[in-house]
Amino acid sequence: MRKLFIIFAMLLCIADVDGQQEDWEFLRGEDGIEVYSRKSADSPIKEIRVQNMMKTDLSSLVALMKDVDNHKNWTYANKKAEVIERYDAYSWVFYGYSNAPWPVQDRDMVINATLSQDPVTRVVTNEGNCNPELLPEKEGVVRVPECRSVWTLEPVGADSVFVTLEIKIDLGGSLPAWLINMVSHKGPYQTIKNMEEEVRKPKYRNAKLDYITN
Repeated sequence: MRKLFIIFAMLLCIADVDGQQEDWEFLRGEDGIEVYSRKSADSPIKEIRVQNMMKTDLSSLVALMKDVDNHKNWTYANKKAEVIERYDAYSWVFYGYSNAPWPVQDRDMVINATLSQDPVTRVVTNEGNCNPELLPEKEGVVRVPECRSVWTLEPVGADSVFVTLEIKIDLGGSLPAWLINMVSHKGPYQTIKNMEEEVRKPKYRNAKLDYITN
């Protein structure tokens, strides 16, 4: 009976975790892009998920994401981005500077990025985590203290990829959580929309990466 009780308790825990992972609330759907949000377990700031099916391949999307200098042309509100250190094809650190509407101060962030691909499913994962202490803060700019983003690129057929972005970001400064939650879906939605257009450019459309299996 004791063993049965332990097994039952474990099953309840697993079910509870699965429930927490699936409690996304649908916010909007437009141009094939779906946006969801959910409460965070450790913060008043909600997590955002954006997903879309794109006519492209994995190498094209990875080439676009790793072209940090070009983030300003598709990442929402980004004014400048640059690689600080590149360890190898799968790990790098970059700096990003974002414009904010007056009277809100501009934001910047320092991000550790890691890339991986499942050898069986070929799903590519690109994870970014803020590391604000890597660079000194700049006057007049608010350093984003905490952020986490996970891009999941799932190949579908020969010429499509199901793209998912899950992100949680604390913009720092004096912005209250309720205000961040009210507008937090706008940036990820616009980023995915811009990405779909940018990846069609020949520079990315014809990209071939020897460390990515399409």
